[in-house]
Amino acid sequence: MTGDRGTPEPDVRYESYSHEQLKAEVDAGNDPESAGEIARGWAGLGQRLQDAVDALTAASSGSEEAWQGQGGEALRAAFARAGQWAQHAAETASEVGGGVAAQAGAAARARAAMPEPVAYDPAATIRDAVGGGDLAALVGLTDALAERREQAERARRQAIDVLYARDRALRDAVPAGSFTAPPSLSSRA
Repeated sequence: MTGDRGTPEPDVRYESYSHEQLKAEVDAGNDPESAGEIARGWAGLGQRLQDAVDALTAASSGSEEAWQGQGGEALRAAFARAGQWAQHAAETASEVGGGVAAQAGAAARARAAMPEPVAYDPAATIRDAVGGGDLAALVGLTDALAERREQAERARRQAIDVLYARDRALRDAVPAGSFTAPPSLSSRA
């Protein structure tokens, strides 16, 4: 996989979601622990590839006295091509691991920052006030409803902000590099 890839811009308008839908969006499939394991796997692959680069470099250097001439030069050229590819692959694997770890962190932060929905059901509130027979509650009902609606809307707006911040962090964590095909190790390449 080579070439420039752009990270798509989201076309989601969270303003059209209910608070319950926003919370479900941040909770569904959100498993930062598993993502952390995946990130560690990529980082481990990057380290193993770096170890391979070091081994190729040592083998190439060690071959200079023992193997000279065209055969030795061809071997060292093949080692150099393999080493360059492995170095790029090691850096890309490490970058992918860092990106996955950053995305896991963004998902965990979003889950932690997501406010609970604030219930706002004017009909139920009115029924409860009328059914309770408390005249004082009925008199203050308009103010109570307006305050509860404001609380619910403030929490929903915060939830919207959490999701937009999560999406930005997820996009920002996408690695810029990509893996390339391994080189031909033949001198006929």
